[in-house]
Amino acid sequence: MILAFALFSLAQADTPTAVIIGTPPQPEWSGLTQTQKDVLQPLAKDWDSMEAVRRKTWLAIADRYHRMDPPEQGRVQQRMRDWVRLTPEQRAKARGNYRELKQLSTEQKQLIKQKWSAYKQLSDEEKQAIREKHKSSALLAPPAPSPETVEIDGNLPASPDSPK
Repeated sequence: MILAFALFSLAQADTPTAVIIGTPPQPEWSGLTQTQKDVLQPLAKDWDSMEAVRRKTWLAIADRYHRMDPPEQGRVQQRMRDWVRLTPEQRAKARGNYRELKQLSTEQKQLIKQKWSAYKQLSDEEKQAIREKHKSSALLAPPAPSPETVEIDGNLPASPDSPK
């Protein structure tokens, strides 16, 4: 009976937290080096309230920062500034989207990259129209093939100067 109760209690337990599964405590803002503080400055206000696993991720990025080229460093800084502006709900959604994307096949990831590239080529007005009309389904449709990739007789890609 006691064994059954113990097993039932374990089955009902919440998902283990980072502390239970082994992420050690990470330093508070005051415990960071000056170099880490310089890199992670956009996160300063939120740092002490972050979970240990999140701090660990950002510290790993800060440790790699000096090996990044200047454009990549700029992207990291911009992403941190964008991140701190998100609400907790938006952050949770972003994390969920990341987890989902990570599980996609290579082909699916490539298709998403192609669609994102096509979206970035749209004018601001076209992007706004898509957002306003919630036409994300238009973005989810397979991209239209360019003349260079259209197959002729199912064998060879057509070239721009191929006979029609």
